[in-house]
Amino acid sequence: MNNIEVEKSEKLIKIWIRREIPLNPLNMDTMEEIYEAIRANPEKIVIIAGRNKAFSAGADIKGFLEMKPSDAFHFSTRGNDIMHFIAQHPMPVIAAIHGYALGGGFELALACDLRISTKDAVLGLPEVTLGILPGFGGTQRMKELLGESIAFDFVSRGRKIKGEEALNLGLVNYTSDDPVKFAEQIAEEYAGLPPIALKYIKRLIRKRNDRLFEEEAEYFGKIFETSDQKEGASAFIEKRKAHFTGR
Repeated sequence: MNNIEVEKSEKLIKIWIRREIPLNPLNMDTMEEIYEAIRANPEKIVIIAGRNKAFSAGADIKGFLEMKPSDAFHFSTRGNDIMHFIAQHPMPVIAAIHGYALGGGFELALACDLRISTKDAVLGLPEVTLGILPGFGGTQRMKELLGESIAFDFVSRGRKIKGEEALNLGLVNYTSDDPVKFAEQIAEEYAGLPPIALKYIKRLIRKRNDRLFEEEAEYFGKIFETSDQKEGASAFIEKRKAHFTGR
């Protein structure tokens, strides 16, 4: 594993995102490693957290400059598959968030069953400000958590909020100065509960509408046909305001 660290105990696996880049951008290699770590431990409770300065501040935007629409579609589809796999893991998955959880990083947190954040963590789906849209299920999971109206306001403006506001909205379940320790306490509680009942509860609550997730991946691919997508990525890299033209 080049991008994550894994700690195991009898009933728990703890996955730390640990990139050489301090804000832990979530590239496909990292997501595949998270997938493999969870797949190898199908009966364990999972905690996902970040080393360095963030949980994960989103995707590596530099890679978007040369990405073709077909590549973008496959990138989104595979990312969606991994997020669905995490959401459907038989046992609870908990995200322990500090620093930043943005874009794909926040979509990873949304795929988890519970989210625990520091009060000053910054969370959001700012993709629209880059000329794209969430591609790993973010639109649908935000709608499920917030309802259509609030989710639309949040995603369509690329809003970024602090953990305390996210708690009030219901995007995170708890805030804590030490989210990993808090997550460990919840995991210990889960470990003492009947696993079969826990699995059934999760399966019933986490059912989803597959078609809308698939449409999100299709639109993510199509957006890479536009000039606005290239302008958004370039502006982000060059640290300037983007000028979108609708083309």
